[in-house]
Amino acid sequence: MTPPLQPAVSLCIPTFRRPDGLRKLLSHLALLDYKGPLSIIVIDNDGEGRAGEAVVQEIAPGFRFPIVCLVEPRRGHTYAYNTGFAAACRTPSTDYVAVLDDDEYPSPGWLTEMIAAAVQYRVDIVGGPVFPVFDDPTHWLARGQLYAPQRYPTGPVAMIYGAGNMLIRRATLDHYLDEPFSHAFAFTGGSDLDFFKRCARDGRSFAWADHAEVFETTPRSRMTVSWVLLRAFRIGSDNTRTDRAVADRPRDAVVRWVKGAGLFTYGVALAPFALLRGRCAMIASLKVAARGVGRLAAEFNVLYEEYR
Repeated sequence: MTPPLQPAVSLCIPTFRRPDGLRKLLSHLALLDYKGPLSIIVIDNDGEGRAGEAVVQEIAPGFRFPIVCLVEPRRGHTYAYNTGFAAACRTPSTDYVAVLDDDEYPSPGWLTEMIAAAVQYRVDIVGGPVFPVFDDPTHWLARGQLYAPQRYPTGPVAMIYGAGNMLIRRATLDHYLDEPFSHAFAFTGGSDLDFFKRCARDGRSFAWADHAEVFETTPRSRMTVSWVLLRAFRIGSDNTRTDRAVADRPRDAVVRWVKGAGLFTYGVALAPFALLRGRCAMIASLKVAARGVGRLAAEFNVLYEEYR
């Protein structure tokens, strides 16, 4: 009996000055157990150095899957993503478009699990967990749950919140190709959240594949209290900006202010009690406060451009 055909997937990988990370990611892609057609599109967002393009040219001749590299000279991760999305949707016979970042690498069963969830639950978009892999696993920040990914049981969910481990039906993505990831978020992050909120508003369906594991290299530069709190601030800002994009009536603004003030007040009030449970608990409470501050700051368009 002929086995059923697996959907064809185009995988987009934006990259910016991380040739070692890209090479590591590609080496893990070569170990995937996926049985269907897979093509890879690397988008180098460094029009001058083009280190990502050099990596692809080096490995392409003997690589297991068809792979190309596009150079997107306009700086900002949204330009790289959108260039990749457009190219993937032009790839003949593509059924689904997947995304991984150049500081990540998947487990061998990653794509098989993502496709299984998409097919079983007949959804438009699938997400999965991204686990941190610390350069310094003995660091005190690494021993807590500060970097732990949000997870759900495998199955339908109301929405997903990040594109670091994502699969989307090509026919769905086709409807958003004018600007899937908004360039207003090019240097701040949050364009994926904005996109998913638009998809949810349009009635698109989502699922979670909890066994579709992806791992993210976490360097020492991200293992500082300031990085953790600035990331929380930025996430708070993202939430205000994306909320405001879909609902900006006066009463909606009141709700946003209440959320921001509530998070800040709760985080600060929790901090003294958290201190009794150790440094990680203390930082976790300050993360809540920082999200609140980020929400309030975004009302005045005070933003943290993490990717500038």
